[in-house]
Amino acid sequence: MGIRRATKLAPVVAGWGATGSGLAQMGALAQEFWSQNFCEQAVSITERRGESPEALDRVDCRPPNLYQPSCWRCAIETIQADSTLKLDAARETCLADY
Repeated sequence: MGIRRATKLAPVVAGWGATGSGLAQMGALAQEFWSQNFCEQAVSITERRGESPEALDRVDCRPPNLYQPSCWRCAIETIQADSTLKLDAARETCLADY
């Protein structure tokens, strides 16, 4: 009787494992999406403020970029708080906080 129950539960347990894996992949994709979005916002803000195109060309927002969404959010907040700060300096400031 115990073997039958275990056999019936095996597909359910395997399904849970597949669901967990799928959720992890969705989480990673969401993180890449938000990271790209925040990166593009940061570039746009500094571009409007007159940061050189050469400096901004070095910023690659396409996934996978090297920074977490929280780092980009921090960079956005930092450059909004200090209009003289360049994007690289804001990113470095935020990375130092992590």
